[in-house]
Amino acid sequence: MGLEGCQPTHRGNIMSLLAKCTAAAVCLLLAVAVQSQEGFPLDGTWRGEWGPDGGKSTVVIVMKWDGKNVNGLINPGPNVVRFAGPVLEPSDWSVHIEAQSRDGQPIVIDAKLDDIGSYNRTLTGTWKQAGVDQPLKMARE
Repeated sequence: MGLEGCQPTHRGNIMSLLAKCTAAAVCLLLAVAVQSQEGFPLDGTWRGEWGPDGGKSTVVIVMKWDGKNVNGLINPGPNVVRFAGPVLEPSDWSVHIEAQSRDGQPIVIDAKLDDIGSYNRTLTGTWKQAGVDQPLKMARE
């Protein structure tokens, strides 16, 4: 069996083949675009520091979006602090997270999401614990 049956014989067949190839290319591009969508810009593991210069504390935050809700962990491990429902305001990409430390102190994180188009986007703002605001800077891994 040769390629004779695959080659168009007149202009109508050429246009039909061109239309099919274009449709296939568009479908492939759409599939790649859909696959690359994350669904929630805070989803993932974030690593950074909070606190004053000379006394910074390392922090890891993991946020998971299940399609409806976001749940998170601060410093996963034996001393994990869990939180739910971080608030993301898309008009200015501000983020608000409330949690409670293991010893019962409220933790409030207010930050701005930057580099939205980058996988390694950043959060910069404040970490408030025991009534004291401290600078916070994190990057998504």
